Amino acid sequence: MTAEVTPELYGIIEEKGIAEVSLQERHGNPKAVFGLWMAANIEFATLTTGALATGWLGLSFSAALLAIVIANVLGGLVLAFFSTFGVDYGRPQMIQGANWFGALGNKLPSLLNFFGGFSWFAVNTIAGAYALQYFFGGSLIVGVVALSAVQVAIAFFGHDLIQTAEKYLVYFLVLAFLALTVVAVRHLGLSVPENVKAEAAVGGFSGAFILTVSIMVGYMVGWIPYSSDYTRYLRTGTGAAEVKRTVFSYAFLGSVISTVWIEALGALLGAAVSFTKPSDLFTDWMPDWFKVPFLIAVVLGTVSANIINIYSATLSALAVGVKLKQHIAALISGGCGTIIAVLAATNFITNYENFLLVLGYWTMPWIAITLLCHVTNRVSRLPVSAAFVAWVASIAVSWPFYNQALYVGPVAAKFPQIGDSTFIVSFVAGALLYLMLSKPAKAA
Repeated sequence: MTAEVTPELYGIIEEKGIAEVSLQERHGNPKAVFGLWMAANIEFATLTTGALATGWLGLSFSAALLAIVIANVLGGLVLAFFSTFGVDYGRPQMIQGANWFGALGNKLPSLLNFFGGFSWFAVNTIAGAYALQYFFGGSLIVGVVALSAVQVAIAFFGHDLIQTAEKYLVYFLVLAFLALTVVAVRHLGLSVPENVKAEAAVGGFSGAFILTVSIMVGYMVGWIPYSSDYTRYLRTGTGAAEVKRTVFSYAFLGSVISTVWIEALGALLGAAVSFTKPSDLFTDWMPDWFKVPFLIAVVLGTVSANIINIYSATLSALAVGVKLKQHIAALISGGCGTIIAVLAATNFITNYENFLLVLGYWTMPWIAITLLCHVTNRVSRLPVSAAFVAWVASIAVSWPFYNQALYVGPVAAKFPQIGDSTFIVSFVAGALLYLMLSKPAKAA
């Protein structure tokens, strides 16, 4: 492509930032989103997420699998639909919100997504560093810093290198985790009983089940504010409608197949160990011949997820109004993520569970309102953005349902058997408040 068409520095470093991608700049096959979301989720942090259901909350494998399927199918449908927005608008996901939340109001969810992006970076890096420490010993922090350097370097170069990296990483990751699945099922079987004592600590079976659904939803919806970032460059030569159908189908399949599979595998492993940190999932019965390939898969999986996290965190920083070149913002985002990883490396499981729940507290009402803004034509009844007011209000009214280590709301404290149902309450509240605070736009 010519310099006028591709906004790159030295021909390889993307400098498009948050500007709209013109039709002349569009390229890429919409089917590529399948491999992107597969590679993003076939990794150690997803495995660790699934292990929370059995090893931490005490569900049986069958109950954990049901919770995993429910959460990821629902989340996958939303992610797939949001992925089509990139084809419609040609802009990153968060910058689209300025149309609905207002230029000023949109900065707050963009800022939260920036924090979420480098926090996800920290989560994945810590999980990968635990694997390095398990195999090689030494300092956990040295592993964190080494992994961070590789991941930031790829994100530094931008969209096209990320798409290429994910395209090839997915093959090795699928093979490695398939081998682990076969080994685990042969050794453990699929009959894992519930841990009644662990369930009792979170309100019994129903509390553990709803908490598991909430955690798995939190994992999936964490990707949704990024979804358009990887479809805005897609060419629409066959027609936008056809491209959107392809994007929806392949984004759904890629995200759901990978998360259900790896989280279910994590649930199987989590029930078989004393689960206090990610490296506990490297069990003694793992064959010696498999340990080195699996270590490589863990490291590559960490990279495949985090180059997406850093890239999208960078775009969110630009959406906030940070005046930096895109590749410089990527370095800063990666640096923030590295610092968080160093600070949060200890007591990882509790920190991770809290992070997934808190992530859903702001994301779920944002998703509900953004969906309505996209599919309806409404205007605010207020002198300010109805979408922004509804979003803030829905977060405010859902606090009684919080149920995690940092804070337990009064409703959750009185009824522990409902687990953490904030994701349902805030989603519904966001939708209803937006409809109440807005009205149909008059036809021109």
